[in-house]
Amino acid sequence: MSADRTAADPASPAIDPRIEELRLSVDALDRRIVALLAERTAVVRELTGFKRDEETVRSPGRVEQVVAKVRGLADEHGMPPGIAEATYRTLIDELTGMQMVLLEERRAAAAAAAAGSAAVAGEGP
Repeated sequence: MSADRTAADPASPAIDPRIEELRLSVDALDRRIVALLAERTAVVRELTGFKRDEETVRSPGRVEQVVAKVRGLADEHGMPPGIAEATYRTLIDELTGMQMVLLEERRAAAAAAAAGSAAVAGEGP
């Protein structure tokens, strides 16, 4: 039997209604968190347009600055800083990967455009 028994199972005790309330709160928070993460991702995507190489994408100094900031914010809000750090390191790793793909796509498009221009310039009478 699963650990998540319901009142429909006559052999199991009823689940405390507060558990369901808290689960609904967690679900609502998840919707807000994901919306904010999507907003952050959009900003990072735009920011990537200003980055020209892998070094500026990876920005290890900036990463450590962000991690220190979120650890402090977590502490201010009574959250274990390690949770915030682990979450943000994963977020940063994923967004860095996204930025590297975007950077490579931009480079490939620029190379293709340059090759196209060179081919057109080479065509003459």
